[in-house]
Amino acid sequence: MVRPMHSWNRAFAYAALLGVSGAVLLLGAAAGAIAAERGDTQGLADRAPTRPHLDVQESPHAPLLLPNDLSSTLLATSELVIPPDLRLIVFAPHPDDETIAAAGLIQRVRESGGEVRVVYMTNGDGYVDAVRHSVHRDKTSSADFLAYGQRRHDEALRALGSFRLGSDDAVFLGFPDDGIDDLWAGHWSDSNPYTSPYTRFDRPPYKDSWIRNVEYAGTDLKGAITRVVDDFQPNWVVVPDPRDRHPDHCTTAVFVLDVLQRAQHIPARAPVRVLAYLVHYPDYPASANWAKQISGAGVGGTSAASRELSGTPWLRLPLSSSQQATKGDALNAYASQLEVMRPFLRQFLRSYELFTELDDRRIAGIPREYAARFGRALK
Repeated sequence: MVRPMHSWNRAFAYAALLGVSGAVLLLGAAAGAIAAERGDTQGLADRAPTRPHLDVQESPHAPLLLPNDLSSTLLATSELVIPPDLRLIVFAPHPDDETIAAAGLIQRVRESGGEVRVVYMTNGDGYVDAVRHSVHRDKTSSADFLAYGQRRHDEALRALGSFRLGSDDAVFLGFPDDGIDDLWAGHWSDSNPYTSPYTRFDRPPYKDSWIRNVEYAGTDLKGAITRVVDDFQPNWVVVPDPRDRHPDHCTTAVFVLDVLQRAQHIPARAPVRVLAYLVHYPDYPASANWAKQISGAGVGGTSAASRELSGTPWLRLPLSSSQQATKGDALNAYASQLEVMRPFLRQFLRSYELFTELDDRRIAGIPREYAARFGRALK
């Protein structure tokens, strides 16, 4: 999660990155550090991935109430039933997404005797405004972004502790914040890896990254996700909604769906149920307006896969007062995020969580359509 987005003014990220000795948190030049030449790199703004505009104010709309006003009018919601002994993977583009979107689900699965693994696609180390806030200056260095990514890693482990999960239940892939979409669209091959304009790395720079001998390329990210899924063998997989307007969120979904649609064809493998959650969508979760618009939306606000995504069923997971309190405790672990966008984050502390379900047709069609958008056929 990055910031409140009810205003939905997309703006280019900008960063003034000064060169730095890569001493703190870096793995060393042999592990893939990119030279950090001194000099102002403000011009990176023109090449950096787009990022939604920071807006830390609450939505002007009254909070959305479920199930009364929505389930009977805009969304036909059913209650999500949690069977015993599930194996659940939650994919989070950034540390905190798992908490604001699926903390209740994680608790319910644990309480039902199941196992949970949380996969963090990035360390959230590309949030320019928050890094500036953290270091109390406008000019930042690659070391500042790396330190911020390590801070968010540590916050994630504390949040997971609220659910009685440990470091063995977390996978930190360390791929580039604000760059997941670039891997899908323009840096698919490992012969042309993406370089983070924030950390200056073209591969995971953190010592706790799950796989370190990979590059920032679409093929390598897909391979990492495949290894995670094969290793854990989940019954349920939870991903961001492909219609989410944040590029890291919608493209995380597409990457995971691409892996799952191949796995579904393995005869010995049991079917996997796929649920999806929203974070970044106009007026979500503050008003019912989003529900009027989302039925015709495609991946990330484009028209891609809009037919496949039309009419997805919605499922509501009620949370007990105890589960809500635990979710609040987990959210409080993310001090770095609460410092800059507390009102937005707290909108997700509700008495329910909402998911949509993606069936086999959608699991296969969404990545195929989104690859075609960039002139690429899935293999």
